[in-house]
Amino acid sequence: MLPRDHTAQENIIEGYLSEWGLRYEMQASFPPYTVDFLIPELNMVIEADGVYGHLQTKDRIRDRKLIESGEVLIVLHCKETTKGKIKEFLWRELNKLESLNK
Repeated sequence: MLPRDHTAQENIIEGYLSEWGLRYEMQASFPPYTVDFLIPELNMVIEADGVYGHLQTKDRIRDRKLIESGEVLIVLHCKETTKGKIKEFLWRELNKLESLNK
């Protein structure tokens, strides 16, 4: 796969993941799929859907197949596009995981 330019939303997500010390892979491959972010230690995928959105049926099929593979437990779809809203979304979702582990 050829490298591509990242969207502003992906750059913001990447910045927060780095700031919070989370290890991640961008454009991780799960043939035939490629996901925007994989956080391996959480078995989590983050998709930067942005204002363009994605095809919901295709997303649901891909998400189900990723989870059925056993390599991914959680798929998040970030539709937020501003820095503050993206931070709030990520923080809220990551805190949900922490509360589940207690």
